[in-house]
Amino acid sequence: MQFTDFRKLDLSRLPTPCFVVDEVAIERNLQILKQLAEASGATVLSALKAFSMWRLAPLVSSYLSGTCASGLHEARLGRECYGGEVHVFSAAYTERDLREILEIADHVVFNSCAQWNRFRSLALAAQARRPRLKFGLRINPEHSEGTVA
Repeated sequence: MQFTDFRKLDLSRLPTPCFVVDEVAIERNLQILKQLAEASGATVLSALKAFSMWRLAPLVSSYLSGTCASGLHEARLGRECYGGEVHVFSAAYTERDLREILEIADHVVFNSCAQWNRFRSLALAAQARRPRLKFGLRINPEHSEGTVA
């Protein structure tokens, strides 16, 4: 079912429950994001945690530079369906997941110095095989959302 004007959508014709997406509005927003990227030189990524509707991946990837994932499964989705750059940030990586992430991601962000130190040799070995692989470190000085005993 396709409509040229989402406002004319007859809700009584839709099965329930269902997801209804205004593809025209999404493309309009993607055009704005592409203009922003071109004007600023920024890399604009689609955050898969917020919107991972893979059926729209061809549309999204025609406007944005890639995806940002919060773990292995989103990183796979980004690599397999969206193309472009794959950036990954996770508060916690298992060694098993990180090994695969390091083979498919372009940029991996670590959550702490301790996490970086734990996985540094693994990460640098992957970078030796894939020199374009980059790393980042999330820094949030003297601020914590959680309480520590």
